[in-house]
Amino acid sequence: MLSMLRNATRGWVAKLLLVLLVASFAVWGVSGSILSGNTSSVISVGDTRVTPIELRLAYDRQLNQLQRQLGSRLTREQADAFGLTGNVISQLVGGAVLGEAGRKMGLGISGDRLAGIIGEDESFRDATGRFSRDQLRRVLSSIGMSEEEYVETRKAVALRNQIIGATAGETPLPDAYFDILSAYQGEERKFDYVVIDESDIGEIAEPTDEQIKEYYDANLSEYRAPEFRKLLIVKLEAADIADESAVTDEELAAEYEARKASYTEPEKRTIQQLVFTDAASAEAAAEKLAGGTSFETLLSEQGKTAADVGLGTLARTEIPDATIAEAAFSAALNEPTQPVDGLFGKAILNVTEIIPGSTKPLSEVGAEIRRAIAISTAADELFDTHDRLEDERAAGETLQKAAENVGLTPRIVEAVDRTARDKDGNIISDIPQSREVLSEAFEIDPGFEINAIPIGTEGFVWVDVLDIEPERQKPLEEVNEQVKSDWIAAEKAKAVASLAETFRERLASGDDFDTLIGELIPAAEGELKKVVQQTQALQRSASAIGLPQPVIAAGFSQPQGSVIAQQRNSPLDWVVLKVAAVAAGSTPVGDAVRQSAAGQASDDIVNQLISRLQQDETVEINQSFIRQILAQ
Repeated sequence: MLSMLRNATRGWVAKLLLVLLVASFAVWGVSGSILSGNTSSVISVGDTRVTPIELRLAYDRQLNQLQRQLGSRLTREQADAFGLTGNVISQLVGGAVLGEAGRKMGLGISGDRLAGIIGEDESFRDATGRFSRDQLRRVLSSIGMSEEEYVETRKAVALRNQIIGATAGETPLPDAYFDILSAYQGEERKFDYVVIDESDIGEIAEPTDEQIKEYYDANLSEYRAPEFRKLLIVKLEAADIADESAVTDEELAAEYEARKASYTEPEKRTIQQLVFTDAASAEAAAEKLAGGTSFETLLSEQGKTAADVGLGTLARTEIPDATIAEAAFSAALNEPTQPVDGLFGKAILNVTEIIPGSTKPLSEVGAEIRRAIAISTAADELFDTHDRLEDERAAGETLQKAAENVGLTPRIVEAVDRTARDKDGNIISDIPQSREVLSEAFEIDPGFEINAIPIGTEGFVWVDVLDIEPERQKPLEEVNEQVKSDWIAAEKAKAVASLAETFRERLASGDDFDTLIGELIPAAEGELKKVVQQTQALQRSASAIGLPQPVIAAGFSQPQGSVIAQQRNSPLDWVVLKVAAVAAGSTPVGDAVRQSAAGQASDDIVNQLISRLQQDETVEINQSFIRQILAQ
């Protein structure tokens, strides 16, 4: 996963632009108390500063990237487990180091060039595709950044890019490099292997009390209960203040009439259409029908089947030919029409089924409509209710009392941890704006008030901390069964690993697979003996059934004849693998590979430059301020 994060931000040009790039602006909900009017820096390198808003934009952009790659939302703690905060700080420091170098070198950029860079940003274009100053202001306002701040930051990025371009803009690599790369990627190997798993070790004896205690003491961190908080949550959306009783019968009837079309199912008819090449043929067919010939017989005489002439079961509006539609919906059931002038010539129609139209009565849909009217009315009162609740709090009322006074129902969450889990480990999935609410709730003490958290553009949520249950060490008595189970699992893992290592050592010493299988992992009665499995020729980037890529990569790290033992899919699933054959090869090196290699070389050069420049600078990182900003 860490590599996923790193790959998402590869390339120094991309990394520096992540500091600001407003190409995908969105409202991130940065706290005004942190950003408005606050010029403090979170990072400084000499006279170059990184502002709180630059930090927040860089962090949120990378967080959004990571969440899209993983397909799920992450808490700040989960994101930090991927090293997100450290990665962002590292990038910002690198950018500031280059910025300070540019300042000392006296680099500059013309106003026209800077204006051109800003004008090229598609985020600031209007509906005609042209740069719009109004659009620029709207976008910057949405993230709390002034025009002056944006211009200065884009200028700084442009100056840093001058250094990058001059240092590593074009980094061609010699053909010899790609010859080696081609041979490296094209090498092929065959492997012989055997799988060793839990079924090969037999039963593990139950642990003694002393062993359980010893395991518990050695793994205390695994048996800690997280901090839990008791929360009072108040949600305000239109549905929460909708008053259905205030909807009059007149309003209900009027809305029903306005929506009537959506409750109406039109009449539909199953229609057959027999088309003729000329009017004379159509008239002759009509005379036959009038003389008693059935429509089915007429079809047969024309060499047609019912399937050939079926239009389907359609409403009047679903028939594109208005003349045909009028004739079909005027016809009686199973009584063919007279010839009709259709788009494709003269036609005789036959209706084989009529499905009457219907309209749901007000009595059936009234409750739904009443609710919709009430919610629509409540939406207009949303901000007024928000302001009244805030006025109640300003007057000294508790959040619970203030909510009740404006008609909202507070909710108590008895215990929740930072990851939205209850004491049984279950996710509490119905906390509104869960990530933001829990982030705020775990940064304040009981009695401390925080501002309402927006629910998109359609509501608000408030949270109060009622009680805190600190993180604690679970006593052995509480987790005895869990410790016992963990001890058994650990012993099984040790036994499987030990058996795999023994198999590896003896195979490497000259014993053969079949002998070792019979001696070390014999088949139980009634079971089939394990067999040596062999792969086809594989390249180092390949995958194979039974061999995950990391195992194949390990097999390519050793010379022919080597034997390795490696965990496969779990601690209870190992593979002992022998490098059976090695064959030289080559693969074509395309333009994409050459460009990627050149990019990596450029990155290496820029990284070395930054590392060297940083040795001459004093880098100051305000960690406490960074934590404060990212907690908002």
